[in-house]
Amino acid sequence: MFCASIGLKDFKTTIKTISNYEMAEIRLDICEFDRRQVKEIFKSHNNLIATFRRNDQTNNKYRESILKTAIAYGAKWLDLDLESNDQEFIEEMSDFSKNYGTKLIISIHNYNETPAFSTIEQFITSAKKYNPELIKTVFFSNSQKDNTTVLKLYDKYKNIIAFNMGEIGKITRIKSLELGAPFIYVAIDKNTTAPGQLTLEEIKKYPKPL
Repeated sequence: MFCASIGLKDFKTTIKTISNYEMAEIRLDICEFDRRQVKEIFKSHNNLIATFRRNDQTNNKYRESILKTAIAYGAKWLDLDLESNDQEFIEEMSDFSKNYGTKLIISIHNYNETPAFSTIEQFITSAKKYNPELIKTVFFSNSQKDNTTVLKLYDKYKNIIAFNMGEIGKITRIKSLELGAPFIYVAIDKNTTAPGQLTLEEIKKYPKPL
């Protein structure tokens, strides 16, 4: 399955765009929609991920309010980053989401490098204590070795999405679906929300490895 990663700021364009995809991630930290708009977006589609990355411009109370609005009005998934959220926030949002049947994704990011395999396993162990339905690891590839490291996770773990960012890491996005990821993220035209993100058309044309 392909999940459109949405970072558009225009409300009407967002509503129209998500209707063309079976699944979409709404990057609420990028879109900057108000509660009314969030309500309408998540009411309009039954397979959306609510994501609001922590940043210096938004306080946690407002971020919590927006995420809870998304959950209350139909978000199928809630994605929380392990390292930028404290334990209290994750537990609060996890408990709230369970009341609405929203599934939890605990994600782990590194925008500069791919950690050693043993370090990644420590992250996964930490994520598991929140009992998420999915664990997502997203690192940056500086070499083919980095690609190999992240894709090895599929040999050991279930219910994960593991891929790498960057030009070198592009192939891991495609391979992850082949190795067991339930979905992969795709860009809308050239509106990428992460380095190395491919559009659906680019994925279809991407050369398969031998």
